Amino acid sequence: MTKKEFEDIYRQHYAKMYRLARTMLYDADESKDVVSDIFARLLRDGDRPQKDRMEGYLMTAVRNRCRDVISHKLIRERVEKFFLQESMQSQIVSMNADDRLERLMQFIEAELPPLSQQIFRLRFIREMSYEEVAQTVGVTKVTVYNHLSQSVQRIKEHFQQQTAKR
Repeated sequence: MTKKEFEDIYRQHYAKMYRLARTMLYDADESKDVVSDIFARLLRDGDRPQKDRMEGYLMTAVRNRCRDVISHKLIRERVEKFFLQESMQSQIVSMNADDRLERLMQFIEAELPPLSQQIFRLRFIREMSYEEVAQTVGVTKVTVYNHLSQSVQRIKEHFQQQTAKR
């Protein structure tokens, strides 16, 4: 592909590609990056579509790249949420000062379903891994994660309300 052919393709398709990326990502900088990546790949790769199929090729490439970006964002958000919960775990385990641990255990026994109580105790009190808890209880790691996530959220809300009342 000559420089002139590439510039023509760029001028003809950039705006449409950018609008599609912007519509999918809601972020101007990420959208520009996606479109730039597509054009860089177009220059780098040897096989290119014919001129009459170029727009479809480029728009499909943008859509697929945007999906990848969104997927990576979701994974990153899950990891961040996991680390937040892990930090919450260390706070809960170290709550042994005064009667906070006792209040926590009373709340767990009174408010959480039996399976959630069991999973919570195995993970935080006995300090088992997610896999060990899943094997012990006979559920999947995803189920363990979901129960812990819900339990931690309920505990957090309860103690935030308690703190707000003071």
